[in-house]
Amino acid sequence: MSRLLPPAILASLMLSTMVAAAAAPIVEPRTPRALTEDDTAEVVDFIVGNAVFALYHQAGHLLINRYGAQPKGMSEERAADFFAILTLLEPRSGTGDQTLVDAIDSRKLGGPGTLSIVADEAGRRNPHALDEQRTDALICDMVGADPDGFADIADAAGLDPAARRLCGATWKREQAAWAAAAKGLPPAPAKPQTFAVAYETAAPEDETAATILEDNGVLEEVADSLAQRFAFKNPPTLRARNCGIATTRFDVEANELVLCYELSTLHAEMIMRDIERRN
Repeated sequence: MSRLLPPAILASLMLSTMVAAAAAPIVEPRTPRALTEDDTAEVVDFIVGNAVFALYHQAGHLLINRYGAQPKGMSEERAADFFAILTLLEPRSGTGDQTLVDAIDSRKLGGPGTLSIVADEAGRRNPHALDEQRTDALICDMVGADPDGFADIADAAGLDPAARRLCGATWKREQAAWAAAAKGLPPAPAKPQTFAVAYETAAPEDETAATILEDNGVLEEVADSLAQRFAFKNPPTLRARNCGIATTRFDVEANELVLCYELSTLHAEMIMRDIERRN
């Protein structure tokens, strides 16, 4: 399910690698074989899908911090993940399913704690560690929501019939917990609002990722979805920028959902190394 392939960067992606920023040394930068058009489409899908999931996750933090929408028994990180999953599954779409698969793949390609070991020059550590527990919960939610539709995900995860039934029960319990926690959220608007979006100029090593994000309207996609779901009195701005660390965040003081270009560059490196290993 390919997203837009920006013509300005298509040739450069097909012929060369993206160099990881100094603050994101997880993947050893080296030049892969030239990427085919299908490879390039996969890279674009992967970057966009993970960016969309990350922004919905941060929107979950906004709802939790501003409106107290944290289900009982869930940590804030888990609750933010659950909001992202729920948003992508309801209503179901092929694009939403692919976005969830991209999120799972990024966690498996990066390995446990991938982003938790990335720090900026000031030594600040990323709070969004991609641990196995969060990945397993994401998989279980998908299988619980649609055991037949996500049978391939269950098979890949090695879930037996008993585990699949448990995921179904867990999903129903989590939905009920979310419904109770979400009672204080603003209602859907009669007329969707317009959220401000901003793509800042990227550092040279992140320009390709930034172009993919902007040409595919990642910030606009998430902003439009949130605007249709909630009548915010003070809508957040969605901003893509360099942060000095591969992460995303909800900036409470600025009222912004921030997507860091370094994270998308890291995702590009992950999937290109995987493509190279497969061929």
